[in-house]
Amino acid sequence: MNTIRSNDRSRSENRAARFANRLLEKAGHEASVRESAGLLFEAEPMMHPHVLDAYEQAAQTLRKARIPFRETGGIALNLHGAGRPTKDVDLIVRRSDWLRARQALGQIASDRQGIRFGLPGEPEAGLAVVGPHGIPIELWPEGTTHEEIARIRGMQKARRHPAGKLAFTLRGNATAAFINDKLASYLSARDRLRDAADVQSLIKRLKLPLGFARRLAREVRPAYRRLWTRP
Repeated sequence: MNTIRSNDRSRSENRAARFANRLLEKAGHEASVRESAGLLFEAEPMMHPHVLDAYEQAAQTLRKARIPFRETGGIALNLHGAGRPTKDVDLIVRRSDWLRARQALGQIASDRQGIRFGLPGEPEAGLAVVGPHGIPIELWPEGTTHEEIARIRGMQKARRHPAGKLAFTLRGNATAAFINDKLASYLSARDRLRDAADVQSLIKRLKLPLGFARRLAREVRPAYRRLWTRP
């Protein structure tokens, strides 16, 4: 039993080390892999290796199909070194690639039955794939607004705010776009305080200055300034 647990732990550490390597490449830092792995474990000690494996397989599949994508949600938070536990994988693709990306990920699906969200033009099989290990992999088309997402989750949870018009995008700086999304989600729904906390974690982890607000969409700048605390 101890040997099995040791092997499982070793596999988890190996996956985490590979994930830390990716974090290092994306951030463009010149720190050692060991330091990056330490950052990952400090930021997200509870990240399950099954989620990482599902993400890695999805990313590899989309790259092989030459479909551009951008991470969002909990996976993106971990790639920025400010992670928290997450049970799914959220990816953004071009709307023109939406159906093709959904079909490509069908190759790694563990269940033929997809998950429908009710977005206009959603693939018949659903927006999400039940991926490896039963991990949901959600494919969001570029241009989906945060007020759309809030309405899908329930009208009683949505609230009107100009930031709700902000949409997922593959353009521009990934960090700025991600913070735009986090703040827009927080501002356009009544139950997304977690997104505000995620932004504070990003500010602390990335040592973002108060002036970073100027790189964000106008609709979310006041919220960023309210949430900002000295890193």
